[in-house]
Amino acid sequence: MTSRLISSNSNDTVKMLRKLTSQSKYRHEVQQTVAHGPHLVESYLSKFKNAEMFYIATSAMDNQEVISLIKTLEARRITGIELPDSLYESLSDVHARVGISLVIPLPQQAMVEPVSHDAVLLETIQDPGNLGTILRTASAAGVTRAYLSSDCTSAWSPKALRAGMGAQFSMTLYEHVDLLSVTQQATVPTYATTLATDSISLYEVPLTSAVAWIFGSEGRGVSPELQSAASARVHIPQSIEAVESLNVAAAAAICLYERYRIRNS
Repeated sequence: MTSRLISSNSNDTVKMLRKLTSQSKYRHEVQQTVAHGPHLVESYLSKFKNAEMFYIATSAMDNQEVISLIKTLEARRITGIELPDSLYESLSDVHARVGISLVIPLPQQAMVEPVSHDAVLLETIQDPGNLGTILRTASAAGVTRAYLSSDCTSAWSPKALRAGMGAQFSMTLYEHVDLLSVTQQATVPTYATTLATDSISLYEVPLTSAVAWIFGSEGRGVSPELQSAASARVHIPQSIEAVESLNVAAAAAICLYERYRIRNS
């Protein structure tokens, strides 16, 4: 392995990596992001050939899974650097023993297509953990398309990628989308999740064919405009002693897997 050891926090490459991992504006400017951990790196390499660079923690140099990934990266002529454990962990949210991170290009934004398959429409989701978890659940449930409003957190931030566990690499993602227009032009039913008592129960909604689920922000839920544009407003039944509302990622999982259950029954 030919990785170069860098131990200084003031090194220019380290400064660049710190900006890349912490600043959304910088990631947008350079059109790059970072995938942390062996699973994400392997998932990316299984679908894409090129990457900008990788960096590893000293402790990971004895990890056979990481060693195998480094061999693949070097075979593709992707250069890397080694960092002391403490420095690596300041640039990543994974432990140094499995410390490998890959700098990858942001994908080109695909031209937005009308919703004609199972999809999720995400409005103003702010938490990258929630966003990544929704995408991970959607992918596991066989949904390959997601439409994100312009005020959603980025699907390609390191935290969202970690939460998605590679789901982003196998989905078609449309970011900075006018969800109202997308909803109005959809050729499949669109269901907006809500807590309103006059909405339809999830278990009364016809789910035998493709649908698009609309999930809203953690604080306010789906906007009134999108609720009005949707084919129907849907709630998840809860017990009398229920909490005020479900976490948006939990609500998405229930809806997505109810559709999956019916589709595969």
